[in-house]
Amino acid sequence: MGQTSCQEYITNYISLWDDRFDRLCRAVISADNEAAMDVVLSIRISSQMAGAERLATLAHSAQHLLAHSGVAELATMIAGIAVCGRETMSCLLTTLD
Repeated sequence: MGQTSCQEYITNYISLWDDRFDRLCRAVISADNEAAMDVVLSIRISSQMAGAERLATLAHSAQHLLAHSGVAELATMIAGIAVCGRETMSCLLTTLD
């Protein structure tokens, strides 16, 4: 893909993180299983593409939990996802410098 394309993808991925996480929180608060699954899949796939394996793995766990237990159980993962997301975005930002 080339260095420029990769940097653009990472920049876009970082810029979308807050929106993705906010959508996840709103889906959990409103108990919307479908919206939560949509966001979790978005986080997992985009994280895999960005090389953010820790966040992708966490999103995969969230996907599994959501599919088997529903959105109420997903609420237990929100704090961990928030921390991992912040750390991931910070780490990726340093790679762009």
